[in-house]
Amino acid sequence: MTVRFIHSGDWHLGKSFGTLPDGLSGELRAARFDAISRIADIAIHRAASHVLVAGDVFDSPDIARVDLRRTVERMADHPNIVWVLLPGNHDPARSGGVWQRLRRLEPPPNLVIADDAAPLDLAPGVTLLPAPLTSKFPGQDPSAWMTGAVTPPGTVRIGLAHGSVPIFGQGPSSDGGNDGDSGITLAADRAAQSGLAYLALGDWHGTKRITPNTWYSGTPEPDRFPDNDPGHVLAVSVNGPGHADVEKIHSRAFTWAKASATITSADDLAAIDQTIAAMSKTPRALLLNLALAGNVSMAEHERVGAWCERWSARLKWLDVGLDRLAIRPTTSDLDQLAGSPALITVARRLVAITDDATVDDNKRAAASLALIRLFGFAAEAAGEPAP
Repeated sequence: MTVRFIHSGDWHLGKSFGTLPDGLSGELRAARFDAISRIADIAIHRAASHVLVAGDVFDSPDIARVDLRRTVERMADHPNIVWVLLPGNHDPARSGGVWQRLRRLEPPPNLVIADDAAPLDLAPGVTLLPAPLTSKFPGQDPSAWMTGAVTPPGTVRIGLAHGSVPIFGQGPSSDGGNDGDSGITLAADRAAQSGLAYLALGDWHGTKRITPNTWYSGTPEPDRFPDNDPGHVLAVSVNGPGHADVEKIHSRAFTWAKASATITSADDLAAIDQTIAAMSKTPRALLLNLALAGNVSMAEHERVGAWCERWSARLKWLDVGLDRLAIRPTTSDLDQLAGSPALITVARRLVAITDDATVDDNKRAAASLALIRLFGFAAEAAGEPAP
């Protein structure tokens, strides 16, 4: 017997992106709902009858009613796919919570809310053992009940849980922020303990293999600048009680990436051009966090600024950190201040601060910014465009 399903998780529908411009935040919110349709297309292409979502379907129990309705409608568009939704720490199954609100919308029969820790038949001979969270901090391993769960002999047992597992001797699979943020520890060997053919996990936002049959799918649509390989779903084929084949499939609409580089002149930007170009085949779908460091002259700094403007226009979003890019005025730069010995003295003092490794980083960054403004004021006073 072969069972095929899509493993996903951490959709965080309704998530806001308040630190980004309104137009962009709206696009990112919409992309999370659009991911439902993309996942359906993947399920159809892989002949998967079920999509298992391992918790945090919604970003908050207070998600707007229209967003709940939007979720229902997207799933109703694909009646041949059974969507199994597990409550996580962002959307726990509690009285008056989001799942009761969702039920009042009379969702279609292909939407299954797995809010009870009890065996759930997926198909003949295939049983799902869900571990829903009933509170943000349940205080125990919610998957523990799977070990004692009774199913008929020969049943293919599949687990669905949300939380962090100790991995590689480094403690829970968490780096803070949105990854592993439930604070709930799951047994890393739960699949072996409970006779599971596959254990589908959520909470970690990147794709991660724990054992051959225990995986985190990660979020299908990234929501920050990651180190953990987000933006995928897993197509799983279970061939009997003891074997699972897992395929990682790209599902994201937007790519979030970060990079850093040290430059000594604007000529070094050509290499960064190549790095950015390799990040995404669709630049307008790329959000990039870029940190630049090094030492440049005032004239070179102006070229860096123009380069940043060009990439800002090409990408969906560019956030450039210049705190560690120090200004080193050349003799030619200082000639712009020749009419004011006082300004030259100030400039030299600011350079001394930026050169001093014993000075606090914030003060050095402030000194570098002061240099830029100093030369800008000098240019304006001379009737030239400010750098």
